[in-house]
Amino acid sequence: MKSKISTAIAGFFQARDELSIRNIRRELWPILLIFPFTVIMGDLRYFDLKIQATGLESYELMLFSLGLGWLFSAWMPKRLLIPSLCIAAVISAILLPFQIFMPDGMGRLSLFLAFQFFNGLCAACAFGLFCFELNNVERLFGMALIQLYYGFYYTVWRAFPAVQAAGKTWAAAVIMALYLVVVFACAKCRYENLLDTAGDGKGSAVPFVVGLDMVYYMIMCMINYIEWAESSVSSLAFGLGSFISVALVIVIQLLNNRNAMFSWLLFLVLSLLGLSALLYDSPVTLVSGSFAYGLGDGLGYIIIYYICATAIKRSKSYKMFRLYCVMFFVQYFVISGAFSVLFNFVEAPNKVVAFVVVLVLCSACLLLMPLMQRKLFDIDWTDGLYLRDMAEYSNSLSEVETIDANDNLYLTSREQEVFTMLLTGIAPKEIAYTLKISYDTVLYHQKKLYRKLGIQSRAELFSKYSSNSASDIGS
Repeated sequence: MKSKISTAIAGFFQARDELSIRNIRRELWPILLIFPFTVIMGDLRYFDLKIQATGLESYELMLFSLGLGWLFSAWMPKRLLIPSLCIAAVISAILLPFQIFMPDGMGRLSLFLAFQFFNGLCAACAFGLFCFELNNVERLFGMALIQLYYGFYYTVWRAFPAVQAAGKTWAAAVIMALYLVVVFACAKCRYENLLDTAGDGKGSAVPFVVGLDMVYYMIMCMINYIEWAESSVSSLAFGLGSFISVALVIVIQLLNNRNAMFSWLLFLVLSLLGLSALLYDSPVTLVSGSFAYGLGDGLGYIIIYYICATAIKRSKSYKMFRLYCVMFFVQYFVISGAFSVLFNFVEAPNKVVAFVVVLVLCSACLLLMPLMQRKLFDIDWTDGLYLRDMAEYSNSLSEVETIDANDNLYLTSREQEVFTMLLTGIAPKEIAYTLKISYDTVLYHQKKLYRKLGIQSRAELFSKYSSNSASDIGS
């Protein structure tokens, strides 16, 4: 009984996205770096001002301006995506020196908001490339780079005033120069998948993942709500959690072949545990709660963008990308505004209110976990090739599908393909080369296949299915 339960749980979190570090393509380095650079460039200016206008802090106004940049991108034709990215990046570079040298005041605030608008436009365009042109492991690697920056921000940036001063002046200028290099390198790349986006997106999982992104954003807003005062949250412990979240994602998805829902579940649990620990005012709970919250937030940040980008690419619909841009505007303009108004009525930091909000959101997500599985992960997310698309293997695969149905093996699509190629006498390394997946991934599916067939070697495979040997199946 326990074996069946453990098998069911393992199957629930089974990976179908074929992640392998070998699938990172060096020639696409500008596209891989463009979204991380955009996020980092915008974040460097995040706390640059301490000015109030219309009763709102500058960082709150910044979110509104950033959201408008994403909304503007939602109505942009895809042929203008690259030109708009280049133009917006150049304007951002022109505005940067004024922000550095102008004294505090409404003029500097106006330039700051303009900078964030164009940064939002850059981020949306960069995310479009991030969605359609990269494969799964490249997107995961890009999000890990952003999370490493956030780990640096909370551990080093906040601890040393000299680092903060550099980030607001010469370091920001250096990063902007590197950013422009990446932007114009992107303009020279060839874009094939972006052109293949004529679908309408009906039946895709994008609307569902947009809802998940809303949940993540509201949980993240609780960080602002409880205030980043040292008495409320340990910045160092939170930053260490952010660093470790990157390693944990690598272990979960690259080494243990778990799907993204496993990381999402950890994000929910760790966020809830972190906030529950912070309810108690003691040095131990301060450090442990901040660490757990940082670890959970890091996992959530990496995984939600990974899920959204993959779902958008699979939809092959530019309309779904536009929907995501509108959702971003709603997050930054509507939800942030609503929270700002709400927070003004409650004395902050109030960790009890933050805990209740996160508890409700996490409980709803846990109840919807089976629906998430069906909507997102009951399909193969691989970026590799499929055997059924190769004419020379169509008959062989049909024979294996018949074996699967007759013997009630319940093989996945990838296991059927590995089964087919093993029976035709092809070695695992050649299978990996043919399907454009890693050798380790082939061995993973082979191991699972042998377990379902009740065998332990390839000799037993031929013996058990002798009527479907290489000569028979390959004919």
